[in-house]
Amino acid sequence: MVRALCEGVGSWLHFEFAANRSSMFSERYLSSAVGQILSGQCGQRVHAEHRHPVLAPQMVGPGRRPEIDFVVFGTYPNIKFAVESKWIGHTKPSLTSVVWDLIRLELIAHAHNATCIFLLAGKRRSVESFVKELEGQPNAGKKRFWLKTDPTVVYALPMVASVPSHTPILRGIFAGYQSQEFPHKIVTRFTEPFPKFGLANQFVTYAWEVRSGKLRPTFKPSESKYYKVISAKT
Repeated sequence: MVRALCEGVGSWLHFEFAANRSSMFSERYLSSAVGQILSGQCGQRVHAEHRHPVLAPQMVGPGRRPEIDFVVFGTYPNIKFAVESKWIGHTKPSLTSVVWDLIRLELIAHAHNATCIFLLAGKRRSVESFVKELEGQPNAGKKRFWLKTDPTVVYALPMVASVPSHTPILRGIFAGYQSQEFPHKIVTRFTEPFPKFGLANQFVTYAWEVRSGKLRPTFKPSESKYYKVISAKT
């Protein structure tokens, strides 16, 4: 499914560009292609903007519940596939939003044994530039990756505070979920972009499968000195 979705969305972008509709490209417009491909592969079991099955039930009071762009059900309520997508156009997504997508997908992968997919699409020059940010800047001779783009590597992204440059982003994400158990690591694997080669101003799609680790120790942010929210004294 990961490869089919990557190739399908990439092909759709080129078709829409050839049809002179690239001015309409956006994350919402991209979701149309994702939904159509999932429906074609899986039939009527596709649901868009579905409440997150792990995080949403734990929220109380007002406020929008966390959602997932698309889920595909096996036997309801068991989720078979889950997809989050990001579009890079005139603006780019924040690192925080991408990491939050990965976390929410991993929670579903673990709870439902589902295949979870993170998609990134846009013009090649923009996508490749943003991916360099995801791969991090060298620090003492080493890169501090959020995601890797080597399809031969299964990468485990640490959620615990082992990478100092990652801690501020993770602290912000975990601030609202102090009692939720999160994994120490999120496992991802890249699939080759589609199309693999092309001009800088042509469109491309990147995809990663997001997995739950075989051994999955967890932590609560409220029990971490790095992520615990300290209430201001009155």
